[in-house]
Amino acid sequence: MKPLITLTALCVMTTALPVRAVDVVFDYTYDSTGFFTSERRAVLDQVSRVFSLNLLDTLTAIAPSGRNAFTVDFFDPQNPFGGSKVVENFQVAADEVRIFVGTQAFSSQTLGVGGPGAYSVSGSDAFVKNAASRGETGIVDVAGGYVFPVADFAPWGGSITFGSNVAWHFDSDVSTLENFSGQFDFYTVAMHETAHVLGFGTAGSWFNQVQGDTFTGAVTSAANSGQPAALQGDGSDAHFSSSLMGSANGVQQVPLLSPFINVGRRQYMTNLDWAALDDIGWEVASQQITVPSPVPEPGNWALMLGGLLMVGSFARRRH
Repeated sequence: MKPLITLTALCVMTTALPVRAVDVVFDYTYDSTGFFTSERRAVLDQVSRVFSLNLLDTLTAIAPSGRNAFTVDFFDPQNPFGGSKVVENFQVAADEVRIFVGTQAFSSQTLGVGGPGAYSVSGSDAFVKNAASRGETGIVDVAGGYVFPVADFAPWGGSITFGSNVAWHFDSDVSTLENFSGQFDFYTVAMHETAHVLGFGTAGSWFNQVQGDTFTGAVTSAANSGQPAALQGDGSDAHFSSSLMGSANGVQQVPLLSPFINVGRRQYMTNLDWAALDDIGWEVASQQITVPSPVPEPGNWALMLGGLLMVGSFARRRH
């Protein structure tokens, strides 16, 4: 029988990015067990580079001072189902999306959990509006009120927890592909959960485009032969159906943001995954970026073996 594993959404990143692009930063503040060695951080650096190079939004900084207060609340990266972390006077640099990462030995077949964080804000009208929108349109109107339905997403960040008891494959160069039979690809899972932090299956601008068991975003529908994209019928509306087929740098693949990931196999963001991020408000440069550098030739995909993993996400509502 193929092994089945479950994930849930949460995350964070750190890396310096090109000017005028989103800067995904993984933050290891809560890595109390020392799980994230330099080798493992190198994998997240590659995840960061992919999103940072392909998302062209310009996000304003959030800089609380005086009576302007900004407090973030997110699932504890070391105990996501049992606790949360609160950080007052939280500073967010321009273009930055900060993701706190940690690990836990999950009792079930869980690979990871991740999603965006919540926040509370007070102060001047301009400060409150900026904290909500980070300069993006489609979130607040000119009067400072929330747009409904919300059409964009500009989070400060969030958190991701990876299973510490999972047999992981850590690849220092994801532009090449080796045989890692019996292991789960850390890069694949980190890409999946980072997309949840960025709003896939978790943002208001995602749920506003869900009708029944389909996602109706215009860009996604265009990439899906003109049809709304089927969602996995599990009641969460957080994943594409595993029956869909997308394209990852010209290679046919089930969307990365479906609820299943195979053991011994690397999966990439497909055109459908990137299109969905476009639909929820991100400025996506390309629907075919999969790794920071050239991807493996299609023939090399024959090295990837079977085994099944299940992934998921949960959103923390914010206001």
